[in-house]
Amino acid sequence: MRGRPSGRPGLLLLAVLVAAAGMAAVAWCAAGEHGESPGAELWGRGDAKEVDVNSRVAGRVVDLLVREGELVSRDAVLARIDNRDLRARLDQAREAEKALSAQLAQADTATVYQAQAARAVLAIATAQRRKAEADLNLATKDYRRYQELLAENVVSRQVFEANETRFLVSRALLAQAQGAEESARAGLLQVAMNRDNRDAVARKLEQARAAVREAQVFVDESKIRAPFDGIVTTKYVEEGAMVSTGMPLVAIQDPGDNWVDLKIRETELDRYPLGATVHLEGRDGRTRVLGRIADVSHKAEFATYRATDERGETDTVTFNVKIQTDAASVRPGMRFRVLGVEKDR
Repeated sequence: MRGRPSGRPGLLLLAVLVAAAGMAAVAWCAAGEHGESPGAELWGRGDAKEVDVNSRVAGRVVDLLVREGELVSRDAVLARIDNRDLRARLDQAREAEKALSAQLAQADTATVYQAQAARAVLAIATAQRRKAEADLNLATKDYRRYQELLAENVVSRQVFEANETRFLVSRALLAQAQGAEESARAGLLQVAMNRDNRDAVARKLEQARAAVREAQVFVDESKIRAPFDGIVTTKYVEEGAMVSTGMPLVAIQDPGDNWVDLKIRETELDRYPLGATVHLEGRDGRTRVLGRIADVSHKAEFATYRATDERGETDTVTFNVKIQTDAASVRPGMRFRVLGVEKDR
């Protein structure tokens, strides 16, 4: 009696088919992700400019004024941070500025008055010293002449002694005038010192004004504003949350600054020069956009394609090619197929 046919050959054939299908799926996924799909088509993925809007001050979020998906305009207020302590610092800085401003005005007035008075005193003292010098010169001549006359017994001792007294008094008056002039000059030096003090107050006032400006900046920064026109894509916090300096509050995407990234093999990189125009088509088959190659990365992406020893191939790397589109129809994550490349002439 003949036995039943064994099922092993059928199972083996099924296993081979499943393995082949799995390898084809892996190859198709890798090719689709890195720029190529079956049929030698080249695909890329859309992307757009997106930034995290961070807080420059620490505090509690008292208002969060936007929702995810909302359109916002440049400088629109997105959120507010509790700024009561910042306003208190600003008021304190303004009071310090006000006090120093008054002190500077007083120093200016005093310096001007003291300088005028010191110059007037010095002028008077200088005039008195010059007069005293002239009087002493005359008294000295008379004194010497009367000395000679006394030696010749032409004048009496009483007359000589009177001229001698006048000479001694003139000499004392000159010394007194010279002392007064030196005191007046010292007064001018004091004016210079007062001017230095005034300049020190002026420097402190500038520092106070800088402190006011800095405090005002922090108060202004408590209002978180949109850096450009865009769409709120993510909210990282909610009202009432405590945030630290540099913590992101929301993410904003600029729909007018978008591009398509292609992964191009090193062997085909020369087909995509900078500035070339690229024709792209969306997966729906209807969306058509034009873009210009804005950047070709200098850093290769290794292990994108594996070596196939059976075919004698070596490792192939790819480079990212950025095609700037700036088209409203291009959104992050969308896939686009390359229809053609026009090189600049």
